Amino acid sequence: MVSLLIRKLVPGVKNPKQPEVRRKVGSICGACGIFFNILLFLGKLVMGILTHSIAIVGDALNNLSDAGSSIITMIGFRLAGKAPDADHPFGHGRIEYISGLIVSLLICIMGFELGKSSVEGIIHPTAVDCTVPAIIILVASLLVKAYMMYYNFHWAKVIDSAAMRATAIDSRNDMISTSVVLLAVISTKFTDLPVDAYIGVALAVFILYSGVNAAKDTIEPLLGTPPSKEFLDRISEIVLSQECVSGIHDVVVHDYGPGRKMVSLHAEVSAFQDMFYIHDCIDNIEMELARELDCEAVIHMDPIDTKNKDLMRLQEEAREIVRAIDPRITIHDFRMVPGESHTNLIFDMVVPHDIHTSEKELIQRVRDEVLKVHPHHYCVIKIDRSYV
Repeated sequence: MVSLLIRKLVPGVKNPKQPEVRRKVGSICGACGIFFNILLFLGKLVMGILTHSIAIVGDALNNLSDAGSSIITMIGFRLAGKAPDADHPFGHGRIEYISGLIVSLLICIMGFELGKSSVEGIIHPTAVDCTVPAIIILVASLLVKAYMMYYNFHWAKVIDSAAMRATAIDSRNDMISTSVVLLAVISTKFTDLPVDAYIGVALAVFILYSGVNAAKDTIEPLLGTPPSKEFLDRISEIVLSQECVSGIHDVVVHDYGPGRKMVSLHAEVSAFQDMFYIHDCIDNIEMELARELDCEAVIHMDPIDTKNKDLMRLQEEAREIVRAIDPRITIHDFRMVPGESHTNLIFDMVVPHDIHTSEKELIQRVRDEVLKVHPHHYCVIKIDRSYV
């Protein structure tokens, strides 16, 4: 039903990464979520009151919070789809991450409230009535939540939405919690123990755990995470496919929300090629990156002296020295400045974040190793950290 609605109401769904398409898909999924969750809330609340079941009432309240989550998701998609303006020149895409975080916090609140009412049920137990209508309501809820989980996961993958993934995870959790509630209600036929309340505590812990994980998934892109390997590989493939570029380094990717990425990098080019030709080549690469990866790209040209054999040899020797320290360390922007008493070798050294040796010690080690081979060569090294 949801997929049919989207295909009917969103003509451009074949281009799911477009902001307007993402906004419409998110809004439709959110509206359907509100409808289903309110329906389940009303049915479970009535049945929970009639059967005196804490677990069923808790499950009903969980559905009510899910309806609120769907409203937040809808609002988030609408705000995230707003065009850039003077105050927000990079757009409003990160609002989608914020809406996903709010959904996660609501999940945690519901877990806490369910845990509190369940503990009260253990201290002051009440009899639970197992009725056929209660079982029917819970089974129907399972089927509805399974469908909601399916369409949220499906469309979250299509439009690459963290907020919709959080909603899909919530639906999956609801399926598990409703299954346990169903078992709790049936168990009242065979025991007088407050199984209903004990299962409510277990559900509360599970819901809290899921809420924390969902929050982590939305907080990480807000803090800034490295781009995927596939995205970086595609950047390298596009840039290095041009014969004017011999290498790339200092790649930085800023994520301002789905479909709003800024990419900057340094491209190594021959210092002896025509500057106008190189400039045109770089412009073409920037346009291809924008077209293929839906991003804004800025490329800095680094001229390389490809005819100086001594420079090439010294650069390779320096590479071997840093590899011996750690194979992940790389160098770039290698230059040689000869002088009367000594020669300066100037270059940048890219060091992974998890290498805990101090920058001063790393630089000194490389300098010492170079001096062993070339006593009159002094290294001027700048430490870089990788952003990808």
